[in-house]
Amino acid sequence: MKRHLFSVPIYYESIDLSKIKLTNTKFEKTFDCGVLSSHNFKNHLDPESKTYLIDKIYNLMKGDYDIDFDILLTSIWENQYNENDYQEKHTHPFSHFSFIIYKDVEKSNTIFHNPIESLLLSYFTNFTKFFRIFPPSIKPPFKKGDIVVFPSFLEHMVTKNSKSVTISGNIILEEKYEQKK
Repeated sequence: MKRHLFSVPIYYESIDLSKIKLTNTKFEKTFDCGVLSSHNFKNHLDPESKTYLIDKIYNLMKGDYDIDFDILLTSIWENQYNENDYQEKHTHPFSHFSFIIYKDVEKSNTIFHNPIESLLLSYFTNFTKFFRIFPPSIKPPFKKGDIVVFPSFLEHMVTKNSKSVTISGNIILEEKYEQKK
């Protein structure tokens, strides 16, 4: 018998970029790294795009949890990476899951950090073979047109890159309650 304890799921697949129509009102250098972003500004995802995105995320996640849920999109924004731009290690508080859509990239520069990364590094500094079993971080090979959905508590970052555009956002799973008859 096998059971996963405290596993960290990520979901990913291709997405039709032509169905994501996001309008941004403003871009500024944000975060500590100074990447151009529409984060915390008014961004508008047209209703058909919102339905497509929520359905896509729901279909990736359905059946994995002991609850029936609706997906609430709480925020969405675009990041524009210019010469040597990066994003420092961070999480997305006040949401259950976050996502990244690779809108215009040659390759993904996203690195996900193991939630026990510091413990792994402190215990096993001389055991590089061990890191193949329990890696401290992973850089998945996402590409243009992919979406990845991950728990918002999962630390991640973006390594230095140029001429890349991503769309990011946060969601909350809202449990559906059946009405008593």
